[in-house]
Amino acid sequence: MKNYRIALAQINPVVGDLKNNYTKIVNYIKKFNKKTDLIVFPELCLAGYPPEDLILRDSFLNEISSYLDKIKQICEHLDLAIILGAPLKEKKQVRNAGVYIYKKKIKIVFKNNLPNYGVFDEKRVFASGKKYDCINYRGLKIGLLICEDMWTKKLPIHLMKSGVDIFISINASPYDCEKDLNRKNAAKIITKVTNTPLLYVNQVGGQDELVFDGGSFFINPEGKIINQLVYWQEQIKIIDIFDRSNYVKQNKKKDLDLVTSSEANTWNALVIGLRDYVEKNAFKKVILGLSGGIDSALSAAIAVDALGSDRVIGLLMPSKYSSKDSIKDAKESASLLNIETKTIKINKIQDIYLNTLLKQFNGDVKNITEENLQSRIRGVLLMAYSNNFSYLLLSTGNKSEMSVGYSTIYGDMNGGFNALKDIYKTQVYILSKWRNTQIKLNLKGPKGKVIPDNSIKKEPSAELKFNQKDSDSLPPYLVLDKILYLFIEKELSIDEIIKKGFKKKLVIKIRNLLLKSEYKRRQAPPGVKLSLKSFGKERRYPITNLFSN
Repeated sequence: MKNYRIALAQINPVVGDLKNNYTKIVNYIKKFNKKTDLIVFPELCLAGYPPEDLILRDSFLNEISSYLDKIKQICEHLDLAIILGAPLKEKKQVRNAGVYIYKKKIKIVFKNNLPNYGVFDEKRVFASGKKYDCINYRGLKIGLLICEDMWTKKLPIHLMKSGVDIFISINASPYDCEKDLNRKNAAKIITKVTNTPLLYVNQVGGQDELVFDGGSFFINPEGKIINQLVYWQEQIKIIDIFDRSNYVKQNKKKDLDLVTSSEANTWNALVIGLRDYVEKNAFKKVILGLSGGIDSALSAAIAVDALGSDRVIGLLMPSKYSSKDSIKDAKESASLLNIETKTIKINKIQDIYLNTLLKQFNGDVKNITEENLQSRIRGVLLMAYSNNFSYLLLSTGNKSEMSVGYSTIYGDMNGGFNALKDIYKTQVYILSKWRNTQIKLNLKGPKGKVIPDNSIKKEPSAELKFNQKDSDSLPPYLVLDKILYLFIEKELSIDEIIKKGFKKKLVIKIRNLLLKSEYKRRQAPPGVKLSLKSFGKERRYPITNLFSN
């Protein structure tokens, strides 16, 4: 085998932004012409991933084909080959394609294995491809795999029989807390079974609820990662491929020492997910309610790290039930983050609403009605700011609250995005403490402490009545989150969870709250997926559901 230089283009495409995706791809092709033999882009990068029902529109597919033709014409006059992903129509069926172009030579292969689990529903919009042979590029036999095709042995073994020299896997693989380990294990199995090295290129950036971590890599036949791209950033890196006795130049240790903590990965996912949601949807600023509590303080810190202090506004809306400490904590949060704040006291507004309802309800306004009224007043004020100034409103509820319905629909659930949607309350505390210790993060927010100590230390409370605590309605979050994890991520039954040592009455209570709150979650804003089972299109339960276990 000759020597080859292959560039991995770990880019951040935007779904449906075909012109800019095309421009980005072409700019990199021209930039790396004569510097590399081959440049590889991610799965469906021309369309953006996931394109979902855009695939069903002929106008979308026709425009894709038009831009692909332009790329083909450009490549005729260049000295490098390219591989990229795009949706293409073939015989009235749309397929997920890998496109190889070198001069006037073109080969198109189609994804064999279409994922249809979790956040994926590719079988709904794509037809599966058939087995294909290697791409022959100047004597190098390339086994092109499209994402899920790497997770099964069938296609790689088929390509091995045709004398494959190297696998190249193009991906749009979204992040979750276990994904990087799982994808590398899948790659190791393929390389060991086939005794063939593998190049893996992934996209990076946020797309609605999904966030992509990048982390593209090169793995040798023994299953060892010997070259690695960064996580959470766009990067183009050239990998030098040699004969089978020396697959790659040895890199300095620092190039491979890219493993980060789970907290760092979670933080980057939250920051990039929010940043790209704001930027790709053309919002100039975000606004959120600052209560002095841990959730709003953490949400504000994420927003500032993503966008900068000048693009985040905090709205303080104290009521007669708000403690002096909470108001102080909210102001300290804003000061630490150097963000603009506005204050609207809601006492008089609440009295007007309450007096009106007392007349309508013959003097019988329930406690829960009065409590939720405050939250809805705040929601109205926040939405007014959002409407009037075209700010994106951030909701600040966490996964624990969303799970059991400890939130007010059309109140604190109002918002266009929720960074904490897939973060349990116990994780909120862990992340807050971790962020306060970070002095080397390359983010837009201040280094070090950004969240008030008292917001972390004090007992959590919605403060919708005097001396209210979350523990009045819920078990300690350390217990609640363990039970919720077993119900949601592990899909265990009531009986199975009880056997793990939890009290039957409590488990049944949590199960009932989880089921009854489904209608609220259906109306909640999107948020970054981080866990193995996030609310939204990954966890799909019926609203009307009488299954008891």
